[in-house]
Amino acid sequence: MVTGWLGALGMGLTLVTAATPPSIQLPKAVCTLRGACITLPEEERMEGSVSLLHMEEKLPRRIAADGAFGLWLAWPMAAEQRTQFVHRSIDFGLTQSTPAGHFELFVPSLTLVRREAGEEPALLAHVSFDPTVKAPLAAAVSELVADAQARGLLTSEQQQVLTARQKALEGRLPELIRALDAFRAKPADPKARATFLSTLAAFPGEEMDLGARAIAPETFLTPAQRTELRKAGHEVQGRRWLEYSGPPSRAYRLHVQACSVEQLVREWNAGLRGPSTGIEALPRPALDFDRAHRHDDVSFTLDVRNDEGITRMDQVLQRLLELPGVRRAPGPALPPPR
Repeated sequence: MVTGWLGALGMGLTLVTAATPPSIQLPKAVCTLRGACITLPEEERMEGSVSLLHMEEKLPRRIAADGAFGLWLAWPMAAEQRTQFVHRSIDFGLTQSTPAGHFELFVPSLTLVRREAGEEPALLAHVSFDPTVKAPLAAAVSELVADAQARGLLTSEQQQVLTARQKALEGRLPELIRALDAFRAKPADPKARATFLSTLAAFPGEEMDLGARAIAPETFLTPAQRTELRKAGHEVQGRRWLEYSGPPSRAYRLHVQACSVEQLVREWNAGLRGPSTGIEALPRPALDFDRAHRHDDVSFTLDVRNDEGITRMDQVLQRLLELPGVRRAPGPALPPPR
């Protein structure tokens, strides 16, 4: 009797233990920088801390042609492209005013959605458009290039480059508007949705990038233009970097691009970067410069060698002393560079 009761109890415990626990879907709130939020249940945590959320998409059948809208939706995308969005260190955000209206696109990082079981995960996106907020399109130009243009320093060829950038930006607007109209006609249509979102994400292009190499002051402006801007009070910084590839006889190649004489002398004396980078940890002479040459623009490439019979420090020092206006400063040697 006791054995039978204990056996039944053991069987009951076994059944309870073996039962699959109920699936608990934790809600996760996602908000744009403008404060538009959505809360969705989390289905699972994927590799790389990516949250896969369940989304019941609610889209209108049609969006009025003259109306504003703001929608959360799934953005299906090929796996490789999707990974580039999802594993960003920060959320993707685009804010763009145009003569047609104001667009915004937000894609949170580390977040995917699925609308039904078995569906390939998609990006979560919030897209909005307001036709009442309008502004002209203007290609991005750095402060230095803009001031050079205002001072009449640019050549006709440089003006043509800036004009071409502006036309390229304006020329993409009709394509964006066509994609917008097709999306408003059928928001739930996969092709219309993908075309609109991808066109909007790519719209700013290189022309809206202040850091674009095509208009970088150290390459777009001429040495004489950079010198004039320095004289006008601008701090026009150049670039310095070391290249270590090459034959064993070469320690490194020092590149100096669009630096002022003052910048190079200051960095040599400070011993922190620029021409002091890569030399031996030895005391070095201090340098000075004639004030008449302080704004002069300097670019050169120097192969610093291992087989010259002189130190790397002396090779770089000799090259700096060849610059007009640069000379040794009186006084004791400087401590080794850090």
